[in-house]
Amino acid sequence: MKRRIWAAGAALILTGSLLTLAGAPSQAQPKGRFGFDAKPGRPQLSGAADHGLLFGTGGVLAAQDSPRAQAVASDDVQANGDNKANPSDQFGSGSGLPANETAIAINPTNPNNVIAGANDYEPGVDGNMGLYVSFDGGRSWPISRHVRQVTTPDRSMYGTGDPVIAFDRAGVAYASFISFGRANFDSYIAVSRSTDGGITWTQPVDGAPAAGTLITPGDGIVVHNGGPEDAQIFHDKEWMVAGPRPPGVPLVPGTDQGYVSPDRLYVTWTRFDSGPDGTGNVDSAIYAAYSDDQGRHWSPAREISGQAPFCDVQFGDQDGNACDEDQFSVPVVDHRNGHVHVAFQNFNTASTEKSRYVVVRSVDGGATWGNPQFVTDVFDGADKYPICAGRQTLDLMCARTNAAGNIDIDRRTGRLYITFADNRNGTAADTNTDVFVTSSTDAGRSWSRPRNLTESSVDDQWFPWLSVAPDGVVAVTYFDRRYSGPKLIDTSLSVSTDNGRNFGTRRVSEQSWNADLAFRQGVFIGDYNGLATGIGIAIPCWTDARFAEPNVPGNNPPNQQSDVLVDRETIPTRR
Repeated sequence: MKRRIWAAGAALILTGSLLTLAGAPSQAQPKGRFGFDAKPGRPQLSGAADHGLLFGTGGVLAAQDSPRAQAVASDDVQANGDNKANPSDQFGSGSGLPANETAIAINPTNPNNVIAGANDYEPGVDGNMGLYVSFDGGRSWPISRHVRQVTTPDRSMYGTGDPVIAFDRAGVAYASFISFGRANFDSYIAVSRSTDGGITWTQPVDGAPAAGTLITPGDGIVVHNGGPEDAQIFHDKEWMVAGPRPPGVPLVPGTDQGYVSPDRLYVTWTRFDSGPDGTGNVDSAIYAAYSDDQGRHWSPAREISGQAPFCDVQFGDQDGNACDEDQFSVPVVDHRNGHVHVAFQNFNTASTEKSRYVVVRSVDGGATWGNPQFVTDVFDGADKYPICAGRQTLDLMCARTNAAGNIDIDRRTGRLYITFADNRNGTAADTNTDVFVTSSTDAGRSWSRPRNLTESSVDDQWFPWLSVAPDGVVAVTYFDRRYSGPKLIDTSLSVSTDNGRNFGTRRVSEQSWNADLAFRQGVFIGDYNGLATGIGIAIPCWTDARFAEPNVPGNNPPNQQSDVLVDRETIPTRR
């Protein structure tokens, strides 16, 4: 039985001069579309774009007896370089800065070449996308650098976030990210590429470059809002995939014929429309764009989230059954025919307990899209979670959480898989989030009953990510509280060799850590983790605060440390 002792174990939120108890939900707090409300003029953003997150002073004061992590003796590897003042110390000196929200991919032409990405605050100015490169299959990470910022017409330097890594079949690497001006509402989604395994990367360019430079205006610019004066539109939470173009579809107009890729590169994202003055709520639909020349030229952005009878509530514009209150889109390509499937969460519902997962499909390379197909209910509504610092969280924690996972495909058979996490088996006062997997064998028209991978646990598991290995083995990684007590976090890996009917689970992290010691005293540990698989191998990649400073009197830095950890795990193979 899970026990909660709020008087002794609850975290404290420090906001101005007020000290309040976190954990039990506050029914007096307003609840918006995603379990929280935006401030006027500030759309409901995700990732590093969260206004005030980087430089705020509020957060969690962890109990003075918070457990220290045990001495390092594991095969876990820190990918983001040494982020400690003294490399020989387990703990830093408060000078380490956070990294969180991880993504990872394996080069299909060279499985020893692995690239990871994360929100990385090491520059100390703003969030930036960190890029980490391995040439020995994830055993070591000799390159740790940052993505090249978008070159804007006025040469502004913006923050970046929501990192994604992908490869095409030719072994070209891509890093996508959001780029934004915190003060002026400028908003981009951009893609950098690397043709040398992640050593060097291109610079996305908006506007004419300096004379004599060998860069193309518009290269890497997927989409841009109306510029610094356009507070109405914000482009958020993108994801990216590369895969074959369906036979016969035309190339994107303007495609550079010298760089036509064997794959089409797709990016999907959420387009927040906050109205003409930037203070309202019109919608947050899913959009898509694609490129045929390694990201040099892009198709026009188009809305793909469609409409369906179950999208029966409109929060902003009243446009029938539009499924236009969305977030967390992830695309995947069926390599047998080039069809594209995009999964995302939809919130066009009056329920305060649940949302839904849906999928849309394009059979012509993204030119047209079918309407959403219902996948499953997701029990992540505002009444299912406690609220801390204005965002939904878990009990005994303040870092924000969400239910989103991702979609992936068995390239041999076309079977689709979706993973997600929700709190259907818990309450806001005593959360018990579980990780689920559902699959489809008919191109997303129907889906299996979600399989609970963590039903034996009464503690929380969340931030799942699923990857299907080339031989059809299914792996899911996620945060897990079952091993070291309900307040500490580990990472687990569940693996199936029978199309998701049964899963075996193991703990892959060798140390537990306390979320209260992460970004700005525990408010943010990212919105997702990463996982890549090959034949017989899985490489989970996650946010981890094992090297953070303990909260003791006189040592409570405003930006505490979290890092990018990876672990190379052997998994079964399948004929």
